[in-house]
Amino acid sequence: MKYLLYIFLFICFNGYAQFGPQRIISTEADGSRIICAADVDGDNYIDILSANNFGNNLTWYKNLDGLGNFGSQNILASLDTIHVHASDLDGDGDMDVLAVSYFIDMVVWYENLDGLGNFSTQKVISNTADGAYRVIAADLDGDSDMDVISGSDNTGIAWYENIDGNGNFGLARVINAFAPNARSIATADIDGDGDMDVVASTSGTVTVSWYENLDGLGNFGPQKIITTNGLSVEPIFTIDIDGDGDIDVIAATGGADKVAWYENLDGLGNFGPENIIIDDLLNAHAIYSSDLDNDGDNDLLATGGGAFDGEVVWFENLDGQGSFGAKNIISTEVQFSRSVIAADIDNDGDMDVIASSQNDDKIAWYENYTILSVEENQINSLTVYPNPTKGLIYINPKTKTIISIGVFDILGKKVLQLEGNIQQVDISTLQSGMYFLRIATNAGSFVRKIIKE
Repeated sequence: MKYLLYIFLFICFNGYAQFGPQRIISTEADGSRIICAADVDGDNYIDILSANNFGNNLTWYKNLDGLGNFGSQNILASLDTIHVHASDLDGDGDMDVLAVSYFIDMVVWYENLDGLGNFSTQKVISNTADGAYRVIAADLDGDSDMDVISGSDNTGIAWYENIDGNGNFGLARVINAFAPNARSIATADIDGDGDMDVVASTSGTVTVSWYENLDGLGNFGPQKIITTNGLSVEPIFTIDIDGDGDIDVIAATGGADKVAWYENLDGLGNFGPENIIIDDLLNAHAIYSSDLDNDGDNDLLATGGGAFDGEVVWFENLDGQGSFGAKNIISTEVQFSRSVIAADIDNDGDMDVIASSQNDDKIAWYENYTILSVEENQINSLTVYPNPTKGLIYINPKTKTIISIGVFDILGKKVLQLEGNIQQVDISTLQSGMYFLRIATNAGSFVRKIIKE
């Protein structure tokens, strides 16, 4: 028994992600298809939104205590929707909600009226997105407000300008009208020029491609092919997989039971061949990438399975350069899991996993039991103050030398990176909320939770 304990401590202290049992958020999400994580009610805890395929309901679930105990279902709207996305569309500092309705060709949004999760009636962005399938928000024209991008079956990929920053949107501006059955869309600075480009997956011959934002104002160039395989690729994800500072692309091909990633070879959007992560994940449904084991690189989450079974799994990025390990099973208690994401549900500084499963109407989360190393847990060995802060953070490393500092939001996205022996960090430009400092020193890495007022 003593030796088993030593093995467990060795694994934990070396940052290997271990996930706990399924913790139910809801079993009333009627055909839950896509979920997203956001602080809906402004309490700095991560809540969950769900687009329900069968129940004609857009719902959200309140994280009651920041420890992952969730309240009952809140019906945001009665809408036949298959995708949901949260963003501050009207610039008032809280999370509004975007959705699409496939059968009535609509892209809509709902205003968070008070920042507490009380939402307005439906606001129509478009009613001509024929077979609307996906919707996200990003600043495409460089004016610091959130525009909207949609993908649809029959009208391709388009975006809608947030004209005044208050959520009044212009007419559809077509990126590619001939992208057949647009299945997933993402935005990222693919070519390193400081503006947001668009990445999309479709069914048909050309399955993953990207579109250059030519001038930073939302005028897009022609389709640039990342991969073609003749099958339908639904989920894609954009993130730096190999640690070289540019954005790579991950894609899942359910028809081939495959998940692969594509390296951005030069930071300019010239992509290499597929790097297969797994080629026997039955009907690969969903993917998400985040640092799950607190080692500074991005790992992979995925789901697969049939109509009445399935699995939620993860793959470790072994070397930070995109060499992935074997499949690690998080759960098999899912039926047709269509969505998986990562967020810090219990506010302990690591990324937990949340998954929805369509055929058992369930949303559940899995606690990340990653334990920071002994050095990281020596609270008094490094001081960070003031906390909370309105802008400046001071760091007293005591006897250590700081090498770099990363600032991460509660979804695991890096929002600031500083290099060198820095003992002052300015986060005044960041939105109010919870963040994590990862401080690399000559004596190891430290993680500190901070609150920006």
